[in-house]
Amino acid sequence: MDFVAIRLTIRRKLENGRLPLEKAARVWGRSPSGQACDGCGMTIGTGQLAMDGPARDPGGKATQLHLRCFEIWTQERSSLLRERESSAARPLSLEGQPA
Repeated sequence: MDFVAIRLTIRRKLENGRLPLEKAARVWGRSPSGQACDGCGMTIGTGQLAMDGPARDPGGKATQLHLRCFEIWTQERSSLLRERESSAARPLSLEGQPA
């Protein structure tokens, strides 16, 4: 999978809630255990760094990403938040459409 496809996949997962939109307060790197990356879906293999973030729900599974997927997640979540803030700040016309 190329980086453009990974970026689009991560963006979709952020938009539909399959990846957290909130910033992780704590993140740590570890050796992979052969599990799938929550961003791209590919296995985090030997020799790669797995980035773990806290679980979204108490007792839930931590979010784990390849290092590169973590970087893309960080960029895309920031971009999506900025887009949502700017669209919320736009005034609406009487028809409910952006002015």
